[in-house]
Amino acid sequence: MKLTFALLIIIFLAFSGYHLTFRHFRLPLFARIFYLTGTEFLVLGLLLGPQFLNLVDPETQKGLAPLTALLLGWIGLLFGFQFEIKKLRRFPLEFFFGAVLEGLITLALVFAGVYLTLVICCDIPNAFMIVVAITLAAASGCTAQTGLAFLSPDRIAKRQNTVKFLRFISSVDGLIPLLIFGLCFFYNPSTGLEGSWLGGLWPGILTSLGASFGLLLLFTLFISHRRFQRELILVVIGMTMLTSGLASSLKFSPLLTNFFVGFWLVNLSRDKERIYQILMTVEKPTYLLLLVFLGVCVRFDSMGLVLLALVYCLYRALGKFLAGFLVTRVNPELQKYPGQLGFGLLAQGGLSLAILLDFQQAFPSRISTFVISFAILAVIYNEFLSHYFLERLFKEGA
Repeated sequence: MKLTFALLIIIFLAFSGYHLTFRHFRLPLFARIFYLTGTEFLVLGLLLGPQFLNLVDPETQKGLAPLTALLLGWIGLLFGFQFEIKKLRRFPLEFFFGAVLEGLITLALVFAGVYLTLVICCDIPNAFMIVVAITLAAASGCTAQTGLAFLSPDRIAKRQNTVKFLRFISSVDGLIPLLIFGLCFFYNPSTGLEGSWLGGLWPGILTSLGASFGLLLLFTLFISHRRFQRELILVVIGMTMLTSGLASSLKFSPLLTNFFVGFWLVNLSRDKERIYQILMTVEKPTYLLLLVFLGVCVRFDSMGLVLLALVYCLYRALGKFLAGFLVTRVNPELQKYPGQLGFGLLAQGGLSLAILLDFQQAFPSRISTFVISFAILAVIYNEFLSHYFLERLFKEGA
């Protein structure tokens, strides 16, 4: 009974919030940053969780795991649909390499900083420390476009080339971080086999790709004939549930598995536009549900969380600044863009949050809850820093 009630409350919050959030009301800047990014739903999730109302206790969270997997799978499909090769070819090739390089540099720098900090400051088993560092680095490598929403139309019109490049990076730079995050599922410390990572890496990659290809074939069979819209909606929801459920039962990532399926679909299916419209219809409620589930996982029970969040936020900011500078200086074709390009890459967005939730679902423990808690605080810090540094980027003649 409690599980059903919690499910109804969470869905009600998400779909009612869909009609109120993301709208441009006249609010102070501080309130708009919270409101337009849906941050208030993190607070709602925290209130529903064990630390306050306890409506969604650990047992209820286990019961809601299938819905969580479906959310992650939906986000993975959406992200996979951004990599349609035909559309990517419309952009200069240096855009793609620049975005990938930026994500990779940020990931590498943040991984090094986070790992060293965990070794010095936290009592985490060494076998799990690598997984935590990879997760936080992967989440830091992703960028969102939310900061651009706070810019005036005049500024965007004057700096259209820079805005176009920033938007492209924010759509693509999560590719390498997401793939690197998949390594965590080949190195599960719960097995106690610390040396099994490299031995199981290639078999694991081949298995995941093979499973994605098999699910893609099944998906293709369902949509091989022209179907009515309602039938296609059922197919998309059913296949996403099947893919996410299968990945979860195999202790793999629903996010990454559905990313592969989405990538193959967008490049091979003739119904890709109709499927994409179905996915986009519930994009915002999915994002709000994601925030609620993350809020439920958070525990703010230590002042050390605030300090660790600041350190993690600093690592990510430095990584983005340096990555933006190197990307615009290494490639001659990108030297026309400002060296401070990283100032416009601080907002994190939905993919980084999905990575954090996927980590929490795959490795549930006290340590995971601790990591998620300070990572969420860092995401909120980044939203405020993003606006400040984006203003500086455009004031300095980008």
